Amino acid sequence: MDKPRNVAVYMRVARAPRVWIYCRVAAPDAFALRTQQEELMAFAKENHYEVMGCTAKQETGTTMVRSGLAEITNAALRGEMDILLVLNATRLGRDIWRTLEYVGWLGEHNVEVVCLNGELSNREVGRLLRTKQAMQGGAI
Repeated sequence: MDKPRNVAVYMRVARAPRVWIYCRVAAPDAFALRTQQEELMAFAKENHYEVMGCTAKQETGTTMVRSGLAEITNAALRGEMDILLVLNATRLGRDIWRTLEYVGWLGEHNVEVVCLNGELSNREVGRLLRTKQAMQGGAI
């Protein structure tokens, strides 16, 4: 009888998408902030996402220079997420063009933005930014 051979078996295991949750309210409303966070966490759990971090801030959405976005930017630069999960696009910013530019930047860093209300996709952002660029004669 032959001796049993040692055999190495390699399996590729697909990992769950890594998600970062972002919640923002402009007014001091802890209930609204907590509600956003709970809704996004439940969505992440239902979709078997691995939550890598959660940024929940009370800050204005009229500027893109905010501590909450800085946290997201740094996490994206470190490659810590595949998906940024937000309730809706206005949580990222109130200035639609600057928000689209930021979503485009995230896409360039392999981060997909998922809005629970489905209003934003990286593909749509690219199309809108190209349209804006064409309308402005090449400058975004």
